[in-house]
Amino acid sequence: MPKTYAVPPTPPHNEGKTPAAWTLSLGVVIGAVIAAVGMIMAAYPVMAIGAGVMLLAVVAGIVMSLAGLGKKRAKAATS
Repeated sequence: MPKTYAVPPTPPHNEGKTPAAWTLSLGVVIGAVIAAVGMIMAAYPVMAIGAGVMLLAVVAGIVMSLAGLGKKRAKAATS
């Protein structure tokens, strides 16, 4: 007898347009611009500041996602 499977529900359609995603993306872009300016100026402290901004953006995006401001995750099916 062939097995039949239920079709999973469709996920919410937000295309990643959440506050957590925007914070992460903009923070990484701003940090990369700062780091690039530091490379042009050959100023290592400015490059480090840019890297720090990128790191803070990643942490902020993860924290915001865990706080419920990111994409809603599908609950794992238990069997």
